[in-house]
Amino acid sequence: MEIRNLRHVVALANRMNYMQAGEDLGLSQSALTRSIQATERKVGLRLFDRDRSGVRLTPQGRLFVERAQTLIAGMDDLDKTMEQTASAEQGEVSFGIEPLPARALLHGVLSTSLTRSPRLKTRVLIRSIEALWEMLVSGDIEFFISAQKRLPWNPPPKVTRLGTFPLSLLVRSGHPALDKRQAPAAYPVLLAGDAGQFEYLPASLRTLVSGPRHIVEDYGLLGRLTEDSDAILIASTYAVAQEINEGRIRELLPTEDYEPADIQIAMYSLERRSLSPGALKLRSDFQQQMLSLTRGYAKTP
Repeated sequence: MEIRNLRHVVALANRMNYMQAGEDLGLSQSALTRSIQATERKVGLRLFDRDRSGVRLTPQGRLFVERAQTLIAGMDDLDKTMEQTASAEQGEVSFGIEPLPARALLHGVLSTSLTRSPRLKTRVLIRSIEALWEMLVSGDIEFFISAQKRLPWNPPPKVTRLGTFPLSLLVRSGHPALDKRQAPAAYPVLLAGDAGQFEYLPASLRTLVSGPRHIVEDYGLLGRLTEDSDAILIASTYAVAQEINEGRIRELLPTEDYEPADIQIAMYSLERRSLSPGALKLRSDFQQQMLSLTRGYAKTP
C-alpha cells in the first residue's frame, strides 16, 4: 500500500465529501473514488459507507484512519529529518582532533556550527594521532584533524591539507633563556605529544631543550605550567596566542631572522567511506577557521 493512498483516505475522512477532499488533494472526484475503492479492495474491508445522506466512516474505517494518520506523520517527519540531515542542519558527527589543532581551531569551528546548525550533534575526541587512526579505521569517528605524519597507514587514508602551524619554543616572560648573555642550559621540556628529535633547531636551541620531556595533552595546563616554571613549551604560537598577546608567554628566538619550523595540519578520512553532510560542512568550517587564524595572526604585532 502506497503512502498516497493513505493520504487519500485521511483526506476523505476529514471532509466526508468526495468533491471537497479531491480539491484538497488536487484530484478529480472520480480519481479519488477509484483510489478509495482500490484501497478497500487491498485491505479487504469497507472503510466508508456511502448513501444519499453522504459519506460516513465504518468502525474499521475509523481504525484504519487512526493508524494511517500515525504513518503519514511518521513519513512526513522522516522526510523532514532527511532533508535537514542532507543540508547538515541535523544528524550527528563524531570526529577526532589532536591537542594542538584542538586548542587553536576547535572553539571557532564549534561556535560556528552551534550558531548555524544548533540541532547538529557533534562528538569530539581529543587524542594522539595513533589513537585517532585506530578509531577512524574502526568506524568510531568519521575523520580526524592532526599534524601530518608518516605512519604505516593501512588502508591508505584520504588526506586533506588545511594549512600550516608555526612550531616554536615558548617560555614565560622573564625566562633566563631570554637573556642571551647567559650560557645555554638544559631546561625541562613541555609537549602535548611526541615532537621528534628537534633536528630543525639551531645548535644553541637544541641545548636548551635537551632536558627531560613532560607530555601533557592539555594546552590549558601546558600554558599555565610554562608561566609558572622555567620549562620550555614546544608548540605553535597559535595554541597560546592569548598568553602571547598579554605578554605572559614569549617566543624564544636565537636570532632576529630565525624562522620557526612549520608543521602541516591535515584532515584524515577513509577513501572507502563517504563523509556525511555534517562532516563535509565541518571540514569547510575547519578550512575557514584555519584561513581566519593565519590571517588574524599575521596582523598581530
